[in-house]
Amino acid sequence: MKLSNNSVKSSKNILKKYFLDSERIKREKYFYIKFKNKNINIPKLLSTSKNSISLKKYRFKKIKSQKLFLDELLNFLIKTNREKKYSLYAKENLVSYELLLSQIKKRFKKISEINIEKKYIKKMKVIKSYVKKILKESPSTLKLYSCKNIISQSDIGFHNCGIFNNKVFFYDFEYSGLDHPIKLICDTYYQPEKRISKKYILNFKKKLEKIFKFKLPQNFFVFEKLLKVKMMLIILNILIPSNITNKSELINKVKLEKIKLDRINKAYKYIKIPFIYE
Repeated sequence: MKLSNNSVKSSKNILKKYFLDSERIKREKYFYIKFKNKNINIPKLLSTSKNSISLKKYRFKKIKSQKLFLDELLNFLIKTNREKKYSLYAKENLVSYELLLSQIKKRFKKISEINIEKKYIKKMKVIKSYVKKILKESPSTLKLYSCKNIISQSDIGFHNCGIFNNKVFFYDFEYSGLDHPIKLICDTYYQPEKRISKKYILNFKKKLEKIFKFKLPQNFFVFEKLLKVKMMLIILNILIPSNITNKSELINKVKLEKIKLDRINKAYKYIKIPFIYE
């Protein structure tokens, strides 16, 4: 069996990404072409085809510092948002409260319909209970604060950036596009790779508000709760049988079970992550 919507082949100096999802390659191509030769810290685009893109291969070192990650992310956002003619929206960009609520309910319904193996039942029961609680507390309608969208990587995180020649590079733009600042902040705080402390995210939020001239609304907390459980459900996508198809990297059953357990444990730990203003 295989996972994911793309595969990667690498040679000595070239990294080639193959896509099955037309929307993913569309966003990835668009981002790289828009910012090609604009002094932005992204991998060098070498060529594109209908279903693939070729990039210069780099030996990235992992970022460990939260402060460095957020400082460089802010600089990256400043530079990329100088582009005034960006027309693509991020995947599942935040358009309205009602649409966000609907997206989460659909994701939760899929997870709830799965027959969970006995060894996962206990933690999944706690996770489902937590999601139900958040959905129960959420109003049926709510006004989304209107402000200018920001070009966002969307799939923000330590897993999609690295250090090369003492510079922080960002890569993987399959979900990128214009998005609401509320979602950008929550994408950053709830990224699944590494916990970010409230001290750092509050400082990042303050700088983002000042630079992009907006102010988080009082109802931010309601959106944050939903975006938190949405990330938990995204992490649990591996449990949905239709997502395990012949798409890219070949894995065996043992490895798949390990991935499932890792994802359930990760989603379970999200329950204890404090809200930004908690």
